[in-house]
Amino acid sequence: MKRLMIATALVLAAAGTASAVTDPGELSAPARMEAQRLVPNGDFDNLSAAQADAIRSILSSDEDARGGQIRSVLN
Repeated sequence: MKRLMIATALVLAAAGTASAVTDPGELSAPARMEAQRLVPNGDFDNLSAAQADAIRSILSSDEDARGGQIRSVLN
């Protein structure tokens, strides 16, 4: 019984970690919503990893021209 509980705990822990791994070319839901708020007509599908990283970096900055910067990344 003890082995079964340990095995179950390990499987659940591994499943939680695997679900936390995301595609580097995708933005998290909150980041995507913020980017879409700043650039309503932007196409945020099929981003490269570099584009997603750049958008995440822009979103974490305090600059006023974030929408324009995101547009330039998308082009």
